[in-house]
Amino acid sequence: MLNKKEVAVMRTVYDLCKKNNDSCIMSDEYIIQSTPEKYKLKPAQVDVILHQLEYDGYFECTKSDRDGKTVNVITLKQKGKAFQREMVQRRRELVNSMIMRIVFAALGAVVALIVNKILGK
Repeated sequence: MLNKKEVAVMRTVYDLCKKNNDSCIMSDEYIIQSTPEKYKLKPAQVDVILHQLEYDGYFECTKSDRDGKTVNVITLKQKGKAFQREMVQRRRELVNSMIMRIVFAALGAVVALIVNKILGK
């Protein structure tokens, strides 16, 4: 399961790769600028997150030099191509678990009310 920073970085990588035929070239600065401000990523964190996502099988990442700057050459793997579907399933599971919690809480309240009425007589 990916943490919030990994999801933010993967979303940035996924969006750019989908525009460019499942591969892209991006710098760490671009990733930092594209992720929400609340995560406040640093270049060292971006490298660690990219390495973790690569290890998890989302994409292949190669460091390269372009005009004197280091860039990441990223190619999505099968798991990376299914990232959007994974996020939809994750949201669906979250909604289902919340609904189940509400249903069981309501059921528990009804049972407690019935037991209270029966024992209260």
